[in-house]
Amino acid sequence: MLHSLLTQCGCEAINGGVIADNLPDTIATLSQAAQQADVIMTTGGVSVGEEDHIKAAITQIGHLDLWKIAIKPGKPLAFGSIAATPFIGLPGNPQSVFVTFNLLARVFLAYRQGQKHGVMPQAIPVACDFEVKKSQNRREYLRVRLAMTEQGLRLQKHTNQSSGVLSSAVWADGFAIIETGATVVQGESVPFLAFS
Repeated sequence: MLHSLLTQCGCEAINGGVIADNLPDTIATLSQAAQQADVIMTTGGVSVGEEDHIKAAITQIGHLDLWKIAIKPGKPLAFGSIAATPFIGLPGNPQSVFVTFNLLARVFLAYRQGQKHGVMPQAIPVACDFEVKKSQNRREYLRVRLAMTEQGLRLQKHTNQSSGVLSSAVWADGFAIIETGATVVQGESVPFLAFS
């Protein structure tokens, strides 16, 4: 998925393979990547588990400017550099990778490629055909589909919003953005961010 997303952005993706779950191998692989690539991007290993070595490796051979963001899915995200090479550490769950790539990494890559206009995605308000009864302490990006109903154009929410379920992205047309602390009633307009 990530290779395809990078290719769509006009990037040449170099697959660094799977890094063994230890600090020395993580450091060696990231150091080598910094010599080969214009941008280093990893998936997984940026959270707080015993086998998450990315943060420790970056702090030893580079520096982190950002670690963790208040979105759902996608909280464990890292940004920094190794020498002069920018580093983006995406989360490990497939849906979290999809969300953070589309919202953040794609925008960063577009600026690195020299694009100046039309880089930031623009959301439009669309009425939703679902409810959000429980507020979250992070901004939430729900996978939704545009549908024509008797009430007009509506957003329909995929039934499984788990960060490990990639099928919701295949089914959906974009993200419904639910702000921190918000609830939504059926028919209310929410910002819709199309994948395209």
